[in-house]
Amino acid sequence: MRRRDAFRLIPCTLAGLGLYSQKAGAFDNSLIPSPGDPSIPLALQYINNVRDMLLWVRQNMSEKILESAYAIARTVMKGRTCWCYWDQGHTYHSDIFPGRNGEPEILTAGYDPEKAKDGDMLLANFPFGQEIFDDLDKKDIFVIGGPSPWGGDAKGYEWVTDDIRNRKIRPYADIWIETNITTVGPLVKIQGMPAPLGPISGPMNLTTLWMMLADACRVLSMENKPVKVKGDEPKLSGDSIPWVKLGDPLMDDFFEEILREMELIGAELGNIRETASMAVDTLLNGGICYFYSRYRESFAYEASGRRGGFDFSRPLFEGHIEGTSKDCVIMGIYEPDDEIDLKNLDEFKKRGMRTASVGPITRDFVIPEGRTVHKETDIHTGRTTDTYGLFAIPGFEKRVCPTSGIINNATLWAISMEIATQIIERTNGNVPAIHFNGALDFARQYNRRMRTLREDRGY
Repeated sequence: MRRRDAFRLIPCTLAGLGLYSQKAGAFDNSLIPSPGDPSIPLALQYINNVRDMLLWVRQNMSEKILESAYAIARTVMKGRTCWCYWDQGHTYHSDIFPGRNGEPEILTAGYDPEKAKDGDMLLANFPFGQEIFDDLDKKDIFVIGGPSPWGGDAKGYEWVTDDIRNRKIRPYADIWIETNITTVGPLVKIQGMPAPLGPISGPMNLTTLWMMLADACRVLSMENKPVKVKGDEPKLSGDSIPWVKLGDPLMDDFFEEILREMELIGAELGNIRETASMAVDTLLNGGICYFYSRYRESFAYEASGRRGGFDFSRPLFEGHIEGTSKDCVIMGIYEPDDEIDLKNLDEFKKRGMRTASVGPITRDFVIPEGRTVHKETDIHTGRTTDTYGLFAIPGFEKRVCPTSGIINNATLWAISMEIATQIIERTNGNVPAIHFNGALDFARQYNRRMRTLREDRGY
């Protein structure tokens, strides 16, 4: 019997014993985090909480992550498809978009039952529909899985709606990467607001994804099977390139770099506070705070309609640009001089909007000459990360595994923490409206209440 077949029997057995699908009394308040140390700014509390969860994952899941990397490499070498429904924040493709610098051409975003074949792979810890579960029942698909707040695998699954509770990835998983994420999700509690602030699934799951891809590329290099890498980085050449050693796993090196860059977010706390002040000025004066990225699924969508996020946030992206002189925009960028970002920045300024930006300011740690976004916005945060990937792997023409998606995501929520702090201070205690996970059985009514609160106050 295959491992996944054995797991499929577990839910039925537990349900038969009355232990699996029934709630036991009132809502489990242990899913709601306790308030943190008030002497530590909320922005740094958020970073510390993400760091602690990442350290647990590395300590307890490293073997599973490395096993997954080898499985990905085997799938590629066999010419099969690696489908990706891996949680990257609010979407499953926020960091694997067209032209993404440092992304090896390994993953196919989503899953198409019409195209998926025996021998393919699926990375899955993001919610998907019943048609994919039905297809997995019929085909021999290797599944790397993990818990999703929008499903039946995470702690607190008893409190999500019946239809969502039955979306269980674990029974199908050949490898399971536990993250300890719950159905509530965020880990920063603000007094006066039942829903905690600051989603963690973006930086946490993006880190595990790039750890897997780093060692998958290393294995492909050892087997002389390199793949193409997206982006516009010049082809690597010359004796000065710091090629990695193929005998050592890369996932720990990537992890350590993420911890360093994440701590350095605190080095820009002044810019974070200035960005938050711009947003709070806008909100308290009746304007709209927008969040922009070139691709909707990235920074823009991460900030909008999110569990543990603000109700006031509104997304902007290429093809959907709006705003007035009463408004402001926080731009998430992934390279400093992207022509589409600069075009849209010009439009924001033409409309009289105040502007801030988050993201890398360098290419290979050199600030480009000429126009860049960070030179022209009012405030910038994100100087700790680079446009290109982290690792030069023999056989690969460009470096792989960028860190900017993870750091942008974490910085966004650090800014959000400071926005909450400043609204509370400047309104003598009012807390901005924050969403609960929409999968929770009480969340629809609760989030409607948050919308009413935001419509009346503006935040």
